[in-house]
Amino acid sequence: MTTTYHTANGAPVCGGCRLKMQSSSASVKEPTVILKSLVFGFGAAVVGAVIYWAVMEFLELEIGIVAILTGYLVGRAMSAGATGRGGLVLQLGGAALVYVSVAMAYFPFAVRAAMEGAGPAGAEAAGAGLSIGAVIVIAIFGLALPVVSVLGSMPGGLISALIIGFGMAQAWKMLVPTPMVVEGPFKVGGTTP
Repeated sequence: MTTTYHTANGAPVCGGCRLKMQSSSASVKEPTVILKSLVFGFGAAVVGAVIYWAVMEFLELEIGIVAILTGYLVGRAMSAGATGRGGLVLQLGGAALVYVSVAMAYFPFAVRAAMEGAGPAGAEAAGAGLSIGAVIVIAIFGLALPVVSVLGSMPGGLISALIIGFGMAQAWKMLVPTPMVVEGPFKVGGTTP
């Protein structure tokens, strides 16, 4: 910076850095970046689902910190996939992936209950293979599991709903675009407004 400079969030930067910082603070709109971010987020959602399931299975607890951890994992992974950027599309995707993660954590319990309810005939039918229609029905049912669980355990289900909401909010907050206030150009050695 020999003749002029800018400030970005109060820090002095050169003209080239100003352009890079402004573009990195903009909301993500490129489909390839969104897809990459969602893939990273889905991987984190799977990890979060395994952790959530393990806590419920082995400790017989449903604790909110696990949903918040899942939200953190998804938000962090999606942010990494978008090179630190955020935006509304990523926020919606992050919140949805946290919900899907919780649904994946509940799914083994629902399958076990269905198998036990069907008896030996159900286990035999499950081993015979599934049609595409059956897979679609199972997927839709799987996505509805958190809602079914919340509604089925009222009034205690309100706590479960809050837990899921806190996890979704964690991912949402982490994917908010960073605001960038750029001022200038200013003359080197001059006074700033």
